[in-house]
Amino acid sequence: ATQIDEDRVYLVGTSGGGYSCLLMAGRHPKLWAGVSAWVPIYDLEAWYYETRDRELRYTGEIVASVGGVPGESRKVDFEYRKRSPKTYMKRARGVRLHINAGIRDGREGSVPISHSLLAFNAVAKGKDRLREDEIDYFVEEAEVPRSLIGKISDPSYGDKQPLFRRTSGLATVTIFDGAHELIAPAAIAWIVAVDQNQNN
Repeated sequence: ATQIDEDRVYLVGTSGGGYSCLLMAGRHPKLWAGVSAWVPIYDLEAWYYETRDRELRYTGEIVASVGGVPGESRKVDFEYRKRSPKTYMKRARGVRLHINAGIRDGREGSVPISHSLLAFNAVAKGKDRLREDEIDYFVEEAEVPRSLIGKISDPSYGDKQPLFRRTSGLATVTIFDGAHELIAPAAIAWIVAVDQNQNN
């Protein structure tokens, strides 16, 4: 039998897996020593409209899994809420969270980085939250707003270095020079660092 330390269970996922990471962090916050979510979906209803506007295949998949389009019925709207990390995210405030998105996702990839930034806002202290206009700038320009530019160096991201990073409580959001992807060495480095801190 495999020996599992139940106090040191980490969760990592990308895209739909990142969505599942946020969902599990909010729905079962006490299970995880840490959760590393990459290019996640935070708000399923918003993502429906985003994929519809870009004519991506995911629109049909969302409708098939939820049972309809937003506003079609109370039952359908309930399903969107039930399946969205947005509904549960505030309960993840006690979870060590590592939220990451590539600056060009939503253009070269399928999930706008607003999802990662809004997920961070949901668990961040008021003073640490990004403003709506700052999030809009990130999405529309695929650049960091001038007022938020700072020097960041993190070798674990390789040639896809962080362009923006903010921490509030146990949550950190990083926007890196990339698109819709996981930087595996960065996820592993974060887990190692968290694990060392917890066991010192």
